[in-house]
Amino acid sequence: MADRPEPLAQLDLHFLAARIAHEYADDLHHELAELHADDAHTRKLLSDSASLILREMPRLTRELRSLEREWEEQELLDPAQAERTAQSLRARWADVAPKLAALRAQQDATVAELAELRGRARRS
Repeated sequence: MADRPEPLAQLDLHFLAARIAHEYADDLHHELAELHADDAHTRKLLSDSASLILREMPRLTRELRSLEREWEEQELLDPAQAERTAQSLRARWADVAPKLAALRAQQDATVAELAELRGRARRS
């Protein structure tokens, strides 16, 4: 059995980080609600975080996930083809990785803003 291509591990890490960040955004928003400091803006921030992980990232990585499924089948049945698929994965990853990083940076900024708003609400 071949080692799983590195781009797939990196892809999984991006999704894991995005899920954790969104869970934190959700926690922050709940705290804002408890502090009576939630509003349309904070709900939009939470919605943007959810959209990133539920819509934008899956759309951006659809081809990679398809190649992942192909590779998983081929690694057992056709190792030579699996290697060609792994090469395709690496090439596609090179295109997608900067875009995923930008989405994650956007989400981190959203979470930071929610945290700042919570801090202000606590001080009020």
